[in-house]
Amino acid sequence: MRLVKDVTTNLSLASSLKSPVTRLKVYPRLRLHISFADLIASLFSFLYFPNREQIIREIQLDWLGRELLETQYDRVKILHKPGFKRRWDEEIDECSKVLVTLSVRTALDLLLQSLNLPAGSEVLMSAVNIRDMVDVVKRHGLVPIPVDISLDTLAPDIKLLESLISEKSKVLIVAHLFGSIINLEPYAELCKKHQIFLVEDCAQAFAGDKYHGSKDADISLFSFGPIKSCTALGGAIAIIQERSLAQQMREIEQQYPSKSEPWFFKRILKYFCLKLFSIPWIYYPLLVFLKYLGKNLDSAINSMTRGFSQGDILAKIRYRPPTRMLVLLRRRLRTCNTQWFERRSKNARKFLSLLKPEIPCPGSQTEYNSFWVVPILVSNPPAMMAKLRESGFDATQGNTSLTFIDIDIDNASSGDKPATEAAENAQRLIQYVLYLPVSESLPENDLLCLAQLINSMKCAP
Repeated sequence: MRLVKDVTTNLSLASSLKSPVTRLKVYPRLRLHISFADLIASLFSFLYFPNREQIIREIQLDWLGRELLETQYDRVKILHKPGFKRRWDEEIDECSKVLVTLSVRTALDLLLQSLNLPAGSEVLMSAVNIRDMVDVVKRHGLVPIPVDISLDTLAPDIKLLESLISEKSKVLIVAHLFGSIINLEPYAELCKKHQIFLVEDCAQAFAGDKYHGSKDADISLFSFGPIKSCTALGGAIAIIQERSLAQQMREIEQQYPSKSEPWFFKRILKYFCLKLFSIPWIYYPLLVFLKYLGKNLDSAINSMTRGFSQGDILAKIRYRPPTRMLVLLRRRLRTCNTQWFERRSKNARKFLSLLKPEIPCPGSQTEYNSFWVVPILVSNPPAMMAKLRESGFDATQGNTSLTFIDIDIDNASSGDKPATEAAENAQRLIQYVLYLPVSESLPENDLLCLAQLINSMKCAP
């Protein structure tokens, strides 16, 4: 009753407020999680010549040198493991499990090269996924099999998954979407039963020291791409449980050329400008300018923040990260504040509590969600986008990189099963999703006004 009363009180307050957001100020859809100080420090890193191998080792040790407290929403502290860094041979052994790559796509490609699965083998995947991840799977002669997800938890349907398993099923990729963290235990049990390799895609789920991967997964993949939490403008970390597999992946990666340092220097300047443009008072003139040029706002903004341009995906990802990217990644991991993620999660949950119950938020029922993005499902996303933008909130349907996977009936051995019918929840999510500009820094008055705007429109799908 108290919760209902609080929500009612907040909604009443929102109704009485005049929006403090003016036509000269627009909150951007996604703010880059990197400070100007980080970007400037990264530019200064070009004034000296860092030791690449030493930086990689320090990243590995920083990643492994923490012990996570199993808490849900409480403060998470950093603890060094007892006896850690005392024996050099133990350090070497543990570090061999951690691989630093250019991107999560690169790590997946390295994995599939190392596994060397027979052509036509099936890769079960969360039905909502990054298009490039699906393309990488296909480029290896493998067949992606979508597993529909729950809209409440974003977890793959475990019963559906079991019905989809065939003698050709070799890999399962579970994606932690939108900042949610899924309990992998039931998936791990199923994978062990059927001898399936379990991949944990944590590209959207990094939350500081809250979660560094599950030991139930054979490999865990974390992304630090341009729009990700704790971004280093690129880079990824893979934690591989089997050391021989990790060594095989490392040997393949060692043969790749490094992305050039000038390429990364230009990248820093690009995102310095985008960081500047994401200031609400500056973002509004940018939108006006793009509209004046006749540009599609969504397409223009999404193309600016895309991690990889279009083209041959394997040709673009088969590189090692540049040294200065590694320097920035080390800095970002060492200065990352877990409490920032808790504040973001708290602000998002507060906002969702203000919405009408009939407005669904995918992933709101997960055990833990750091809310990398705050999605809702609405009946007419373009119309609501336009309405919210007029009021100073730049919502978006996202870019074309996130999609639902269509099953290849011709190549899937399970194609005649009812379970392989279209992933309805995944399709519904992609069709009706709208991402809102709710961040840890959104002022309370604007948070309330955004909720009021959404509640005032008939938007439930």
